[in-house]
Amino acid sequence: MKKILLAVSLLIGGIASAQQDLQNQINQLRAEIDQLKATAPAPLPMPENEGEQPIHKKFNMYFNFQGSFDVEKAKDQDMTAKFYARQLRWEVRGDITDRIFYRFRHRLNKSNARASLDNLAKATDMLYAGFRLDDKWTLTAGKMCQAWGGFEFDLNPMNIYEYSDFIDNMDNFMLGAMITYAPNENHEFNFQITDVRNDKFADIYGTTSPTISESKAPLTYIFNWNGNLFDNLIQTRWGGGLQSEADGYNNWLLMLGTKLNLSKFQVFFDYMMANEALDRLNYTPLSANGKTATPVKDAKYNSFVLKAEYQPVPHWNIFAQGMYETAKSDLPNNELKSISYYAGVEYLPFEKQDLRFFLAYIGRSRENKLTNVTTDTNRVSIGLMYRIKAF
Repeated sequence: MKKILLAVSLLIGGIASAQQDLQNQINQLRAEIDQLKATAPAPLPMPENEGEQPIHKKFNMYFNFQGSFDVEKAKDQDMTAKFYARQLRWEVRGDITDRIFYRFRHRLNKSNARASLDNLAKATDMLYAGFRLDDKWTLTAGKMCQAWGGFEFDLNPMNIYEYSDFIDNMDNFMLGAMITYAPNENHEFNFQITDVRNDKFADIYGTTSPTISESKAPLTYIFNWNGNLFDNLIQTRWGGGLQSEADGYNNWLLMLGTKLNLSKFQVFFDYMMANEALDRLNYTPLSANGKTATPVKDAKYNSFVLKAEYQPVPHWNIFAQGMYETAKSDLPNNELKSISYYAGVEYLPFEKQDLRFFLAYIGRSRENKLTNVTTDTNRVSIGLMYRIKAF
């Protein structure tokens, strides 16, 4: 029995001694790890804006739609009525990372035939990628909307009842590149270089006189300022630039938009001007690009757009808009004057859905000095605008 007790005592003592040795080793190992942590260099931080985004930021798909039932009456013509899909544009956009983004928008009710200069369909409004160089500088390249300025120009086409003649006759979705500088959240400055047109010179102007030669670098140069002043009370969309339309023929455009934002009332005023050495907007009475031997030269276009909106109660918007426009050149009696007037009401039933039902009146009067004919049109439309978030 003594031998058994002795053996048990030795076993217990050995176990205790081994446990103490193990604990000492663990403590020593912990001390070494703590020392390594204290002396090791700090891990390099992950670069900001490099992480991939979740799927709901990478991929967003929309359908921009406007459709209505129109009753229209033109001067000396019978009244007509029809259903009409004015806008249908498919859009995909997102942020691949915090620094890389993209946007694609395509019209589903326009021809997909490729243009002869940039090799893209005119139905494709935008197809570009952007890279945020840092928190102030951004580089964008691809097919994009030119950064001319003006609030009518800046609106989603889905929300336009009828464009001014000036914008309606512009080609403003071009291949190019843009550098953006945003010194703070209230100001953004853009410098953009794009193609001057989608199609080749001959496809627009046809067979021209020997005195007009195609530009070797048919490019457009635009500078733009988007500003928010006095805590968004005043907003600006100002832009101007030069179009190298042909050899020795440069066109100058200026588009200035200023907007007042109150809690229930908003109003903007746009002034748009084009002095075109070679007529590109092509809507003076004698303009007929591609149909005459020589395009109109020294065309001058001016447009004034004023729009006011008022929200008397939640979900309801009342609007009125007026436009005055002139288009002329130095040729005798080559002048067109246009007055337009819109008014209507919109109902927005959901706060988180860009859906509005509308009733609108659109009237226009165009006076052609060359023919001494005034054309009046009047339209009443009832319909909807919906930016459908499909994904």
